[in-house]
Amino acid sequence: MTEIRFGRGRETLAQNAWRTYFETSQRIRQALEVQLKDDAGLTVSDYNTLLLLWEAPERTLTMSALAKKLVFSPSRLNYRIKVLVDSGLVTKAPCPEDGRAHNVALTEAGARAFLAAGAQHRAYVDEIFFDHVSDEELEVLETVFTRIGGALPE
Repeated sequence: MTEIRFGRGRETLAQNAWRTYFETSQRIRQALEVQLKDDAGLTVSDYNTLLLLWEAPERTLTMSALAKKLVFSPSRLNYRIKVLVDSGLVTKAPCPEDGRAHNVALTEAGARAFLAAGAQHRAYVDEIFFDHVSDEELEVLETVFTRIGGALPE
């Protein structure tokens, strides 16, 4: 049987930091998922989709733009958009400028759902994350994750 060796110095620090990041980020995601589902009937992915559409010009994005921003496969995005269309929160229509593309647009009901969920969601994000992080730490987090994000493949 292969012996598992734990590192020393930076290697130990790296292992501990990675495990803490990984486990905590999963717990944050799960807590947000439960909160959004209980309060607004939305998943985190649905909320993020509505947020992206809310911020987009004319509250509309192409499916490919949404997939890229959400880091979703086309099949996963198709399923989530169908759920949101069936709920009346978004519409999906062929893109007039590109016959191969489809536009997804936020409906009035989608905008209302996003705004209603937003206040509760923001308060919960504050409670589980921002209330525990200083402004200086936020700057470090932004710097670190911007650097890591820039090094990742698209």
